[in-house]
Amino acid sequence: PAPVRYSADVPGGRLFLEPGGLTYSLLAGVPHAHEATAPAASTSIKAHALRVTFEGGTPRPTLSAETQTAEIRHYLRGNDPQRWARDVPGFRQLRYAGIWPGIGAHFYENQNQQLEYDFELAPAADPAAIRLRYDGAEGLTLTTEGSLEIRTSVGVLRELAPRAWQTDAAGHRRAVSCAYGLEGRTVRFRLGAYDRQRPLTIDPTVLFSSYTGSTADNWGFTATYDAQGNLYSGGIVFGAGYPATTGAFRTTFGGVIDIGIIKYNTAVSGPAARVWATYLGGTQADFPHSLVVGSQGDVFLLGTTSSPDYPTSAAAYDRTFNGGTPLTVFGSSNLPNGSDLVITRLSANGSALVGSTYLGGSGNDGLVGGAGSTPLVRNYGDTFRGDILLDAADNIYLASNTSSPNFPVSNGLGASFQGGSLDAVVCKLNATASSLLWSSFLGGSGADAAYSLRLGASGSLYVGGGTSSPNFPTTPGTLHPAARGGVDGFVARLSGAGNLLEKSTYLGTSAYDQGYFLQLDGSGAVYVLGQSLGSYPVTAGRYQNPGSKQFIHKLDADLTATAFSTVFGSGRSTIDISPTAFLVDQCNRI
Repeated sequence: PAPVRYSADVPGGRLFLEPGGLTYSLLAGVPHAHEATAPAASTSIKAHALRVTFEGGTPRPTLSAETQTAEIRHYLRGNDPQRWARDVPGFRQLRYAGIWPGIGAHFYENQNQQLEYDFELAPAADPAAIRLRYDGAEGLTLTTEGSLEIRTSVGVLRELAPRAWQTDAAGHRRAVSCAYGLEGRTVRFRLGAYDRQRPLTIDPTVLFSSYTGSTADNWGFTATYDAQGNLYSGGIVFGAGYPATTGAFRTTFGGVIDIGIIKYNTAVSGPAARVWATYLGGTQADFPHSLVVGSQGDVFLLGTTSSPDYPTSAAAYDRTFNGGTPLTVFGSSNLPNGSDLVITRLSANGSALVGSTYLGGSGNDGLVGGAGSTPLVRNYGDTFRGDILLDAADNIYLASNTSSPNFPVSNGLGASFQGGSLDAVVCKLNATASSLLWSSFLGGSGADAAYSLRLGASGSLYVGGGTSSPNFPTTPGTLHPAARGGVDGFVARLSGAGNLLEKSTYLGTSAYDQGYFLQLDGSGAVYVLGQSLGSYPVTAGRYQNPGSKQFIHKLDADLTATAFSTVFGSGRSTIDISPTAFLVDQCNRI
């Protein structure tokens, strides 16, 4: 809103700095299970707004920023570019000047990268003029240790007993006795004797230790790198918005989730490593699934959204949100409009949309389990699996899933939805996401989802995923052309034009199995990382931990024979990890 000049992340929420005071928007934490089979968490978040007013101060004191950080932020929210904010700098210090006569305030990042503030008094300024009114608090109390406790519906905000000091002519800091004075909802400072002809500093220290909200605003979903060794993360950002009123209120996960993409320079450490951050999304929940960097340094994103106003480019393949049925995913995130896939290309500096489009049909798209319960969702985060890949010309390939019978397909091998709760989809778009070059369903009568992609040297496209279909499309002569039982993994090889299923096989046992990641080595051999609750075959002479439920399987390029397979983990009868990354390097090390 217009009055807010600056904002800062604080543990459990956000602080907004305005001419007349400060506003805290604080969120409570919600316990969240680590397995998809656990009970769902609440979709509603307890929150609290607290406003601190400079009582009796000038209505518009000077507010200026100092010590700019290296990081630049871009806010591409909604589908109106006129409302986007680009090249927003960050600062480590802010100063209010002239709040009361001769009195200002200094907000800064301390050596622990925490927010701190001081009141700075010029010679002869009257400290009795400092009056801080707390609106929205459920109660204010002074403790026997001299701290100020501000009770809210989501926790206790504590300001430690204030310190005060002056610097003498020799440059030595001299302590001045200082304590809080509480008059109803107004806080003042009571000082002992000091030299009124010298400047005075009063330093309250704010503690957020009792807040249960996350101390970070970004939950990681995906990551990638570029040719220069820079790293990129994609996550969901819980942006505590500016509250309309003070006191307790409730919000929803979906209403505060945007996509956050951050570029890091690996040559430096600490906060200086953040080169830029772009916040992307609409008025509802948005999620990143996969990132990749193109030949020109642009960042390509595959994600999902429930936002009818997700930012799209003028020449996008589809600028209209197709919607679906309301659903809750991740145990807590409400998508009231259903979901569409989104494909977005950001410029190398993160500030502009080179291309961005919706992709979907009338059902839910892009979310494993988007049509309800599915045996494919087993682990924390499985709902958001999918992959994006580029060729040498930066054409875009994606692997995902859909519950839409009318998902846009063209020039591909599978022209019709095969039934069940969802089908896998594999698509190719041009480099700016303005044209759908080909698109295909891939599935059978059960639930099917594609998780991983790799391009072969000949231009063929390898796809990996999971299926509960007894009739998933396979080809004769491959390792397992028939279903193994229950949920299986699959690996398929499509022609570069997307219109031919060259090879396809199931992977697994008679129990639950899925293959989450594919890699190819220099000879074209295929490596699969997955999970199995069965007795997955182990090749003699290979490293193994018997009885473990994670597997690595190497097949030949035609998917006809096993080079080796093995299992790793704790040896227990349960799955140990949710696979999130997999790499085979140039020396064939896994």
